[in-house]
Amino acid sequence: MKLNSIIFHTSRLNEIREFYEGKLKLPIGTYLKEGKEVSDHSETYVNYRIGNALLCFEIDGDRTDMGTVVLNTSDFNGLKGRLEKDGTKIVGGNAHYFKIKDPDGRSLIIEPSN
Repeated sequence: MKLNSIIFHTSRLNEIREFYEGKLKLPIGTYLKEGKEVSDHSETYVNYRIGNALLCFEIDGDRTDMGTVVLNTSDFNGLKGRLEKDGTKIVGGNAHYFKIKDPDGRSLIIEPSN
């Protein structure tokens, strides 16, 4: 088996997009539509491509799914420094990981790539 996607529901899609695109610099996924590659988002959802999987957020009324997302980065210290500089609170961690929260309060653990 391979992971295809993880879907979270949110009522704060604009803030989620600002966080994941602006702060974490995640790329929005794409798909083919009528032979053309198009960005995989709308006013009600966004899909971020991470490796071979998608991290998806979609509006479903006031429903908000929680959980923990674990991401690996090749720029561990640089990302941590940029997040701290722009005011993102580091809420836990050590030399091997750090933890932050997204706008919905969902935990993200950031680890260095091996």
